[in-house]
Amino acid sequence: MNIGIIGLGQMGRGMAQRLIERGHQLAVWNRSRAAAESFAARGARVADTPDGVLSADVVITMLADDTAVETVWLASQLSEKLPQGAVHLNMSSVSPRVGERLERAHGEHGAHYVSAPVFGRPEFAARGELDIVAAGAPAAIAICKPLFEQLGRRWFHVADEAPKANAVKVARNFLLATIIESMGEALSLVEKAGVNPRVFYDIVTSTAMNSNSHKNYGKLMLENPDDPTFTLKLGLKDVELALHTAAALGVPLPAGELLREQHLNAIAAGYGERDWAALGTYIMDSAAGRIQGKSAADSSTGKP
Repeated sequence: MNIGIIGLGQMGRGMAQRLIERGHQLAVWNRSRAAAESFAARGARVADTPDGVLSADVVITMLADDTAVETVWLASQLSEKLPQGAVHLNMSSVSPRVGERLERAHGEHGAHYVSAPVFGRPEFAARGELDIVAAGAPAAIAICKPLFEQLGRRWFHVADEAPKANAVKVARNFLLATIIESMGEALSLVEKAGVNPRVFYDIVTSTAMNSNSHKNYGKLMLENPDDPTFTLKLGLKDVELALHTAAALGVPLPAGELLREQHLNAIAAGYGERDWAALGTYIMDSAAGRIQGKSAADSSTGKP
């Protein structure tokens, strides 16, 4: 299959690597050309502009956020330039609001559009182990199905209306944020009680709390890696996306407000560029008195 890829961040690079290994012909574009050039030696064609990857069966966008998608795709009116029969497969994490704009733009020009945000880290993408939630018209989904099966360990067809996949992604990441918060609180509780947090971690992840999320993020909290693939600052973006979506739908999200404050406090304490799991590390360090300085909440209220 001929595939165009727009956006070669850590996740996009993993996906591109996987698709090349599966024998697809790729044309790639990235704002920073160096990331795209690294794929030229593997047979990919490097485009000078996003328009240069549109002559494909499927064009995948894997961009950072709403602003990036609006700038690269919507402002450039790429929906109008997409060849007849081609599918725009947007795998970026965007808000339902931007998802609605994309679906409308494609509908106005008779273009195929599928929204399929992913769950997983870049190494999962490179191994074809992502979880994918897809929404779009059945005919467009059918075209993308072979890619879902090669990039993911499982995929779900959420609905025929593309923005509904974005709502699922927002809700799932919000739930993940609550797991990180609660795990950090529980670890800080046992540490203050004089129990080794690693012992507690082994107990809970071997019994009722044995999900991959509890295992992976709890381990990251305890090990504090220096090479984050998804930073705490990006976690704040996901929490705020959930709050904005909930406000637009009239859904109360009281835990979301707490999560936002905790993320801001952790960023103010210097944890923002660390892995998202460092929110739990911040909670533990704060409870143990290992942090110096003011919280973001104190700074905003002018407390001494």
